[in-house]
Amino acid sequence: MKKATLIAVLLVAGAASSQSLSGNHWSTITGETVSPSRDALKFDLGWPGVGVTYLHGVSDRADFGVHFELLYGFEQTSNGKFGLGFGVPYRLIINRAERVTVEVHIEPSMRVYPGGSETDFFIRAPFGGTLGLQITPELRIAASADLNFAIQIPNTAYLEIGPMFGFGLEYAVDRNLNVGFNTRFGPQFYSLGNDNTNFAFITQVVVGYRM
Repeated sequence: MKKATLIAVLLVAGAASSQSLSGNHWSTITGETVSPSRDALKFDLGWPGVGVTYLHGVSDRADFGVHFELLYGFEQTSNGKFGLGFGVPYRLIINRAERVTVEVHIEPSMRVYPGGSETDFFIRAPFGGTLGLQITPELRIAASADLNFAIQIPNTAYLEIGPMFGFGLEYAVDRNLNVGFNTRFGPQFYSLGNDNTNFAFITQVVVGYRM
């Protein structure tokens, strides 16, 4: 009798844990998508700017959205410059097993940096992948690798490209509110000039809200 009671308790605990994990089956930066037919907003503050992203879950494994950003850093470098950005992010889970997910993403976008005599305009297509891990029902962590890719058009045309690596974490305050931290860093190469390498980085505090 005691053995049967213990088994029943363990089964109930396992079911509760599974329900709790499925209740947090969404993310904005740690390798998981928004739930199917649900919408979410992501707010980020840090370097190189301030951004807001709207995401819509199109399936159990994919979401897409629109991203707006107010920039005060030039193309992830440590150089300050005012700019505006717009992008269309797409995320896809290619593997989900137990607590681990593997996600790929791409964000066709553009950025404009107004200037006195010259305006910098970039067409961008950064893409990459994220390995996410559900540590607890509330906490997710992730490791990411991305490739920045952009073309400057109106002035002297040149290409910029660079691998970036980093990590992120998210904590579920409740079922529909996440807070977290996101970072990337790596070299950035340019096809123009003698000084054609720079150190690129991104650091952001992130808030995600599922509607």
